[in-house]
Amino acid sequence: MSKLRSALAISYPALKIFRKLRCLSSVGDSKHLRVLLYHDIQPEEYTSFQLQLEWMSHRWAFISPDDFSEIIKGNTTIKTDSLLLTFDDGFASNRGIVEKILNPIGIKALFFIVSDFANIEEKEEARQFIIRHIQPGRSRDDLPQDLTNMGWSDLEALLEYGHTIGAHTRTHARLSGINSSDRLSYEIVSSADQLEKRLGVGIEHFAYTFGDLTSFSRQALQVAQQRFQFIHSGLRGNNVGGSPSFVIRRDALKPTDPNALVGAFLEGGADFIYRRS
Repeated sequence: MSKLRSALAISYPALKIFRKLRCLSSVGDSKHLRVLLYHDIQPEEYTSFQLQLEWMSHRWAFISPDDFSEIIKGNTTIKTDSLLLTFDDGFASNRGIVEKILNPIGIKALFFIVSDFANIEEKEEARQFIIRHIQPGRSRDDLPQDLTNMGWSDLEALLEYGHTIGAHTRTHARLSGINSSDRLSYEIVSSADQLEKRLGVGIEHFAYTFGDLTSFSRQALQVAQQRFQFIHSGLRGNNVGGSPSFVIRRDALKPTDPNALVGAFLEGGADFIYRRS
């Protein structure tokens, strides 16, 4: 781990005590609403991921995308510290996670799909797409052997299981590098329209690619706001206390992250890095 991540993991017990003291003194928001961000999870990581979810569930309540939407819109109040689970890109491993882990324990997740990625039917073409668009600069030889995409039948299965689909652009483009309004509309709006047409469901959630502040732009935000109720970033933070629906913050995690580091992130230990963003 990096020095910062190591320091955060060490600080987890102190962060828990600090949160309890804040709650007792009614200083600041007493409840937290955080969104978890995962990508591909390989089969050999399934057990670690399940154990990670079980560990978090001792302290946090997992809520559905619908419940999250109602809280953000102000139609209901948050009753306890809560988590929403999300996955980006649309990797094939996501369906395995749903069927083997999420469905049995009753967690509903939100999946952000790159629509052109879902269109691909050949595995080798999907892997080339990953190298060109989703993980640019990565060697094909470095890709896990079974790293590929979910197709439309997989997305339909997720919907049948009660999960939610969101848009993640058409080609996984870095939106801050696009100045053309037409091109931005193609990446942002057309991706959702394609998902709606193929799946027959409304698409209210959008996550911009790469997640950091430099990968989004004011122009891209304006296009997205005209189409979506909820816009998700990759910036860590709490989503209660008047957070607008177009600045939803998410905590990126990996199944291999130690519990102390996960706990430190969820208690807000790294929020100061992203607060000004």
